[in-house]
Amino acid sequence: MAADLVMEPGWEEHLRAAELEFLEGRLGPDILADMQRAVPIDTGRLLGSLDFQVVDEGGLELQIGSFPDAEGDVEYAAAVELGFHGPELVSEHVVHRGFKDGDQAAGYVVREHIRNANTPEQPYQRPALYRTRY
Repeated sequence: MAADLVMEPGWEEHLRAAELEFLEGRLGPDILADMQRAVPIDTGRLLGSLDFQVVDEGGLELQIGSFPDAEGDVEYAAAVELGFHGPELVSEHVVHRGFKDGDQAAGYVVREHIRNANTPEQPYQRPALYRTRY
């Protein structure tokens, strides 16, 4: 038994378009949605930084994770995913917690200092990326 395979002109463009549609229209949104459901939320900044993009540099590549926002890189994204144990610089900031209703404007200043962090991992990317799909 013999078979002839004939490749129609333009098949590469059709395949590339289908691949792009799959990455942008299905796989990227599905992985992103799983990440957003699993990410721990404190301020919402990490959740807001999660996104995906398809990059074409000789081949299509799906990039997904935490992207810079108006404040820049969300530097703690990897520490949330993988955990962090070691010295950590805490910037000076004002704390408004623990005051009664009439004292909302009051607060106290926490000066810049170094603390020894022991943050357990809270995976949200790996479970979304390793999930069996389709």
